[in-house]
Amino acid sequence: MNLKSRFFKKPWQSKDADTRAEAVRDGSDAELKAELPRLAQHDEAAGVRLAALKRINSEPFWLDARLRETDPAIVDAADAYLGRAIVRGCDDGMREARLQWLAKIGDDSLVRKVAVDAEDPDLRRAALGRVDAQGFLGDCYAREADEGLAAEILARIEQHSTLERLADRLRKTRKRRAQAAATRLKELRVAAGEMDADHSAADKLVDQAESLARGQGEGNRAERLAELVEAWSALEDKPEVLARRFDGAVNIVRAALDRPAKEPGPTQESIEEPGTGAESPNPELDRAATRIRQVIRQADKRVSPAELLADWDRAWNRIGTASTADLELKSELLPLLRELQAQVEQTKAPPKDDKPKPGAELAPLLDQIAEVLESGDISRAHELIGKARSSFNALPQRERPRPVAGRLQRMEGRLKEMRDYQHWSHNKHRDELIAQIEAIPASGQHPDAISALLKQARDEWQRLEQLEVLPGDRKRFASPPGQWRRFQAACKQAFDTAKPYFEKRQEVQGENLELLDRFIAMGNEVLGAEKPDPGKLRDLMAKARAAIRRMDDLPPKARGQSAARLRELMDQIAGKQKALFDEIELVKRRLITEAKALVHEKDNKVAIERAKSLQAQWQKAGSGRRKLEQKLWEEFRAPIDPLFEQLKGEREEQKQAEREAQGELRQICEQAESLVKVDDEELDNAAGRMAGLSAEWATREGRSGKLNQRFEKAEAALEMRLAQRREQQLKADRARREQLADVVQTLATARLEDPDAELASKVPEARADDAETDRALRERALTLVGSDLSAEQLADLLARGDEQAGQIVVEMEFLAGLETPEEDRERRMDYQVQRLAQRMSERHAQPDLGTELGQLLGRWYQSLPHSPDRHAGLAKRFAAGRKIIEDMVGIGGPR
Repeated sequence: MNLKSRFFKKPWQSKDADTRAEAVRDGSDAELKAELPRLAQHDEAAGVRLAALKRINSEPFWLDARLRETDPAIVDAADAYLGRAIVRGCDDGMREARLQWLAKIGDDSLVRKVAVDAEDPDLRRAALGRVDAQGFLGDCYAREADEGLAAEILARIEQHSTLERLADRLRKTRKRRAQAAATRLKELRVAAGEMDADHSAADKLVDQAESLARGQGEGNRAERLAELVEAWSALEDKPEVLARRFDGAVNIVRAALDRPAKEPGPTQESIEEPGTGAESPNPELDRAATRIRQVIRQADKRVSPAELLADWDRAWNRIGTASTADLELKSELLPLLRELQAQVEQTKAPPKDDKPKPGAELAPLLDQIAEVLESGDISRAHELIGKARSSFNALPQRERPRPVAGRLQRMEGRLKEMRDYQHWSHNKHRDELIAQIEAIPASGQHPDAISALLKQARDEWQRLEQLEVLPGDRKRFASPPGQWRRFQAACKQAFDTAKPYFEKRQEVQGENLELLDRFIAMGNEVLGAEKPDPGKLRDLMAKARAAIRRMDDLPPKARGQSAARLRELMDQIAGKQKALFDEIELVKRRLITEAKALVHEKDNKVAIERAKSLQAQWQKAGSGRRKLEQKLWEEFRAPIDPLFEQLKGEREEQKQAEREAQGELRQICEQAESLVKVDDEELDNAAGRMAGLSAEWATREGRSGKLNQRFEKAEAALEMRLAQRREQQLKADRARREQLADVVQTLATARLEDPDAELASKVPEARADDAETDRALRERALTLVGSDLSAEQLADLLARGDEQAGQIVVEMEFLAGLETPEEDRERRMDYQVQRLAQRMSERHAQPDLGTELGQLLGRWYQSLPHSPDRHAGLAKRFAAGRKIIEDMVGIGGPR
């Protein structure tokens, strides 16, 4: 954290809880997003934690918050989110946490929602275990997909009416469960004494009678009915429930037999059998048939025969092509339909003249639909068109207005166009999402940022799904399966990129947890001492506070327990500190009393010494509570300060002595500054005098910061003049050496061109200040102009120089980091291997870069002369590497 961030904190780091909460809700800072998990778990304000949880909005965080939080707002928000999350999928990793959450909630409606909608059977089982409502259990038994759980539900149903409803409701759709419900009902009735265990004969006769009422069976129905009635009369013990069922079935059969049919109904043989038929009849047709049977069986006068026939006709007309099962159902129900038709004809009354025109109520609804379509609200338009279509289809076929039908059909077409366009647009957006996710692995983003992007993409995908899948749609998902698989594959690939980081972070978090455990153990050990050190307690408290602010560095599952252990440790530290503070306060109040008693001391010297002793004891006592410490200090200083006022005279004398000493120091500074201005000829003498002044300066006391700076500035100025003179000398030496090197190379070239040429005059005169390298170069020049140098010796000398120079420039390029030409690549590789082996064997004796440069320069001058055709290239490569290395080490001249 830099200085600016310490003084200008961001809003989400504010001390005010409302400011932090608002910043967490609305902020888009990347640093804030990285801090959201810590804020959601460890911020001291419940509002801030809730805002952070809503920003993260993931099930693991909501589950963690619900299991450890007590704030009502957070609990309600967590329940609302989790109530939606559990119906979206089954996650084995979160099953235990979900079950813990379910055990804590007290909302019966939410428990029932989990029992109905949760995909995890364990969650449904746990939720059903908290529900005792028999009707609700019966509904769950009818729709439960897991057979084992369905059996458990049935074992808890004890209400006879519920079991009767289930046995009748499931008779066509789920025969095994209907049989199980009937068996359960029989067992309960036997246990309650309502029927004997041997009522199987009565049950069998009732089933046969109801089958005959449904039109099932072969042979003469009248004779079969007489046989059933005779067998029923022969029974001695007939339960009341079975008797009502038998009498109802007999009445239906008799009504069908006594009323002749007006027209022969279609038989199965007269209808062309479809090529392929469903195993069960149309669900809507089956529901209409079931309702007809129930109304006739129960003799319910509230439902008119016309209504039952209308339901049947609507269901039959919607089928289109009837299956074999549909035809069998119609043939079975035909006697009941004839009975209902006869009742309708008997009670048919002439139509009233003041009856409203059919479909009149649809016109305002269609106008409203037109406005909604114009506004583009697809969901609302879908709802209204469904309502209009239901109302229109409820009208008899002949009473349906054609204009209304045409307008409704056009609106349905318009709605389909809008939904198709919406689907096309959303698919393009989904492709863009997939492209963005596919680009994540190569983007180099932080894994936390990748995780956040994946969450945003999934939320956006879910939002598009919710916009497209409307109530009443058969499809559960709007996106094409191939597109969904691409999205899933892209998300997996992106997450795999960040997975190693998360695994490593998990490992580091585990190590941090071990460190925290050791810290808490160490803290408990310190607290276990009879009289803990106050300094150690302060350090422990500071470290504990720092640790509790970094709970996000621990594994998520261990954060709550670790925070509780840290708080417990901090409470113990605070208790120990309170006891120590009370003891310190007692000691300091005693010292205040002794300080007040110094007023009565007649000897000022003794009083001052005693005051100093009391001050030392005060410091030794340590620091107490901050709020009280300053007040006690002021009480302590009140009687002591007057004693020290009497020492002002002595202090004035000391100040005068210090002023005189400062004057002498200034004189030394002036002398040093005068040495800086001497002529160049006197610089060496000035350096010796400056050394003497420096020694004297070091022995003086009372040097102020400004005088020190002044003297050091004079020293630095003189040193700079000396350095400049040395630099000039170095430049002159370098120029002399380069001159000699050029002469050597020139003489070698001239000797090659004319072996008999007189070249001795071109050799520079020797100087007294020539270095060893300069003398060696001059000797090489004299050798080249000597008459005893043969052509073979000269050629051999140039060949050796070329070989040495080639090796030198390769080493120079290696040190400078330059590329080596292709012809010297092998030499450079050999040098690198040699250098590596040397470094491994001489690990503690490696020269620095400046030393190596000096060695290379000496070897370069020793390698002269070179062949004229190679010298220019070698010199150019050598100069380029030399310049880079000199810049690296900060030098400009030879070493």
